[in-house]
Amino acid sequence: MAKYYQQFLGVGPGISVELLDDSTSPYLVRTTDGFEFFVSAEDFRNYYKEENTPTPERWSHLITDPVNGTVNSRLIEQVMNIIHTFEVCVQDFEKARSVVRSLARAVEAKPSVKPRELLRNLEELGCNPDTVSERDIKRVTEASPQIRSLLIQANCAELPGPALDKSPAELIPKSSKERVPGEESQKKVAARVAKAATARMKNVAMLVDGDILTVEIDLSKDFGPSKSGKTTIVASTEGNKSVPGRSEKIGLNVYKQEGKKAATGRKNAFKNMEMKLDGSILTITVDLSKEFGPSKSGKTVIIASSEGNQLVFGSSEKIGLNVYRKID
Repeated sequence: MAKYYQQFLGVGPGISVELLDDSTSPYLVRTTDGFEFFVSAEDFRNYYKEENTPTPERWSHLITDPVNGTVNSRLIEQVMNIIHTFEVCVQDFEKARSVVRSLARAVEAKPSVKPRELLRNLEELGCNPDTVSERDIKRVTEASPQIRSLLIQANCAELPGPALDKSPAELIPKSSKERVPGEESQKKVAARVAKAATARMKNVAMLVDGDILTVEIDLSKDFGPSKSGKTTIVASTEGNKSVPGRSEKIGLNVYKQEGKKAATGRKNAFKNMEMKLDGSILTITVDLSKEFGPSKSGKTVIIASSEGNQLVFGSSEKIGLNVYRKID
């Protein structure tokens, strides 16, 4: 009897396919309407599950639709971007997750609460208010009800760690405290998930949807001078790191050049990398299905490159980016 598998990671519940040949990668699959295509063995293992079975444990913390057990990657991207904003401030993913959850609860408890009110109470959560702006807080207060609901959930984007939450009432100024009917303490949900690689980076949030890698950087942040003292670090992968859930590697650095006459980048695309700037948020997209041949060493295949350090589109910072895959 044929087994059917469903794509569970994407914008919504994905297509169902029958696995025809898994003897070698890529696997051959067929949709219910008879269309046959190939899927790499790694992608099949990561992004498809047997129908009517639970979502794999390693993805459970990213589920956005508990009924279907699927992950809407666009919603999770928004959730992770908000958490990473605060991670830069507290330098710890679990603590940032807890702070964001508490902020989201406070907004639910009192929708009219102002960002500046929440800002004054961040110190109680172990978050230095001097490192957070009202704009950062607004990412929570102005989030859609759907995103805020995910931020409040105990299991969404939850990694193993100590419970650091405070109740919504503790975030709202004492003169404005209101009792939240039916409020219950959150239960700690254990997830056997390794800490995301981006949690060890500086100001770099990554998301993969199919073959599209999206990288988000907040250009308003800085991490002090580089070792040479000639530049200020804005973002860094801190070396070459694995793209989440993929075999490709990425190396990225964004910096400000000190003592140089400011210039603005006019080019928004380099080799398979496109940049978009919205306020201080720089978004970079890379198509991981593309290749540009071997590197000079012959040990890797080039996927994307800024081809040296280039000016960021619409801004004065410089960026160096390389995405590659090792040659087996």
